Amino acid sequence: MKTNSTVRVDEEKNRIYLFLEGFHDLDEAVRMREAYGEAIASCRPGFTVLADVRRYKPGAAEVQEVHAEAVKLAEDAGVRAVARVLGETPLGGMQIDRIARTEGAYEARNFATYDEAEAFLDSLVE
Repeated sequence: MKTNSTVRVDEEKNRIYLFLEGFHDLDEAVRMREAYGEAIASCRPGFTVLADVRRYKPGAAEVQEVHAEAVKLAEDAGVRAVARVLGETPLGGMQIDRIARTEGAYEARNFATYDEAEAFLDSLVE
């Protein structure tokens, strides 16, 4: 089931903006992993990711496996840091956070608001 989840790249900031919304079935998880992979390919090593998962609903085990593959893609490409916007009811975000902590070794922090996440990533720019 296609959702309103999207991926975009800010080439100047070398940053990926990942917006996960709703419940992802396997097809949607694969679509998003592929879009994320394309975004990663357009970034330079040391890129950052702002992942807004406030409206994401936790997925089945097979969906979690696809999300874990996406984490590995980012790590292999040299992601510097990820800032996750979890919001006030972070159930879906907690699932993404757990996957990333077990699959990735990059710096990742969770935030309640988009502005806090953006400020953190901007502070990493040298």
